[in-house]
Amino acid sequence: MPLEIQFIDGIKETTAPIVKVTKSLNGKTGTATFIFLQPKSLEIALANNVQINGMSLIWENKKIFTSDLRLFFKNGKPFIIKSILIFKNSIEWFDFLSFMNLYSKEKGLLFESD
Repeated sequence: MPLEIQFIDGIKETTAPIVKVTKSLNGKTGTATFIFLQPKSLEIALANNVQINGMSLIWENKKIFTSDLRLFFKNGKPFIIKSILIFKNSIEWFDFLSFMNLYSKEKGLLFESD
């Protein structure tokens, strides 16, 4: 069963992101900001002239997609991808938590609160 983040359909992003999560006071909405430093998908996209239009989180026959992407450049080359997911209800929030729980275990990521 695939557990992947993809910027290009069918190609798994291998760079682990920095993820910052915020939640509303009522607990029903929130955001997740993903920051990828030198993601492999940028190299693949540039080498193959492929456009990156969004980020997908894929697991257990589920998918969360966002087209909210920003590229940051260093020395004229793309260096960072920043992507934002916005959760409008508790179902979307719990789907995200389900993905992150599995992804963090696979990648060895830790949760830290501010």
